[in-house]
Amino acid sequence: MAHAPGYQHDIFISYAHNDNYGIAGAPGWVDVFQEGLDNWLRKRRGLRDLRVWRDKRRMDGSTLFDDAIQEAIDSSAIFLALTSRNYLQSAYCQKELRRFEQFHGRQAGGLQVADSTRIFNILLNNIPRQKWPAAFRGTTGFPMHDARSAEELGDFISPGDHAFEKQMRPIIDALEKLLANMAPPPAVETQAPSDTISIFMADVPEALQDFKDRLIAEAEYHEARILTDIPPPMKAAEHEDAVRQALAESRLAIHLLNAWPGRKLPDRKDTTFPRDQHELAFRQSIPQLVWIPTDLDIADVENEAQRQFLESCDTRPRAPGQYEFVRCLQSEFVHLVVERIAGLREEGRDASPTLSYLIDTHQKDQRYAFRLADYLLDKGAQVDFNHESSDPMVSLVKFEKSIHQVKNLILVCGQVGTAWLVGRIKKAIKVITEQFGSEDQLLLENIWLFLAPNSSGQLNLPALPPLININILDNRCCEKIDPQVTAPLLGPEEPDER
Repeated sequence: MAHAPGYQHDIFISYAHNDNYGIAGAPGWVDVFQEGLDNWLRKRRGLRDLRVWRDKRRMDGSTLFDDAIQEAIDSSAIFLALTSRNYLQSAYCQKELRRFEQFHGRQAGGLQVADSTRIFNILLNNIPRQKWPAAFRGTTGFPMHDARSAEELGDFISPGDHAFEKQMRPIIDALEKLLANMAPPPAVETQAPSDTISIFMADVPEALQDFKDRLIAEAEYHEARILTDIPPPMKAAEHEDAVRQALAESRLAIHLLNAWPGRKLPDRKDTTFPRDQHELAFRQSIPQLVWIPTDLDIADVENEAQRQFLESCDTRPRAPGQYEFVRCLQSEFVHLVVERIAGLREEGRDASPTLSYLIDTHQKDQRYAFRLADYLLDKGAQVDFNHESSDPMVSLVKFEKSIHQVKNLILVCGQVGTAWLVGRIKKAIKVITEQFGSEDQLLLENIWLFLAPNSSGQLNLPALPPLININILDNRCCEKIDPQVTAPLLGPEEPDER
């Protein structure tokens, strides 16, 4: 499911495909714009479950307005129109805009949320207001063009231009605000205790429902949190989203199987909810316990698809400790699950909750921060961003909270001024001092100053107390991430060298 409750997608991007051009094989303008949305909202603002929909097919005037487009529009919370000369001349784009306006305008709540509209007019050209479609009335529009006067049409801002990210900022702020207003207020005191084990309990055939209920009761008695009853009937895509979200929160998946296939997916009659949930868990690499009755002879199962599925469950390659195919009495399996809960809880107490790397950056330098994060993730590192807010004071509070649970802080230095950099370092030192005074565990070990290609290299840092290692990584000579520069950051245990 999307971040906005009740929707399958948060954002639908409507654009003219001729606007998605790139020079000499470079990514198209719309490709870069969508990547920017994802980087800002998912990484910097912490909306990890954000879902953006965009049709990447080449279309012309003869292309049918098909069911896939209509369903995506109807199930999206926000409509982004990338308005250009091409967009206004595209009958297909106008159909998308009218469909969103008409369909969602009839729904409860309509097109307005608080003081915001759910239709965003992103101006790639300086289109005169009198030429705007009726759906844009009452909006101000978000310029992403370089026109310097009202008479100029202008052109799309180049993604390499600093103005690109500067003019993206109001769009991001408005989207974050709108999505926050669409979300229900957070429940009070519903967070599970830190040592609670979350378990995904898959859907079962009717004959195993009583056993499933017994197993859930036993697991909850041992203070496990059970994620179950992904509510059928659900279409395949919606079902997959819900299961993936539950699996992402779980440390174990349990599947109870027998000779009966279970309920079929309404739009995929070739599979069932128990089978689909088993395959999704297997692809997610979450540890699985798969149980069948002791008296079940798989070869005698009459349903051919179910027989083949059970055979694959029994014979598929499995990593030690990641997958167990169990044939035993129900009472024995209950004891096995209780033992597994205890083992997972012990593992959780031993595991360190700290992040390996926290990247913090100013808006001016964030494209290099995203490159560095992707590089470290490819190397198997655990990376997170300081989740900024449109309110600078809120961003600082989030930054201070993150420092309490990180070992390596990376500050990306490019066009950002020295005052911002010194402020971040002082905030980190403040956290260390408070932890030392309260006798809390000191986690932060290093501050790394990553000099981006657009950095002058003149940091002019004041004298700082020697409370922590401050290291400089000079990547000014290369637009890409230089492995030699990041070698000290990754250390001797770089995953590629093991």
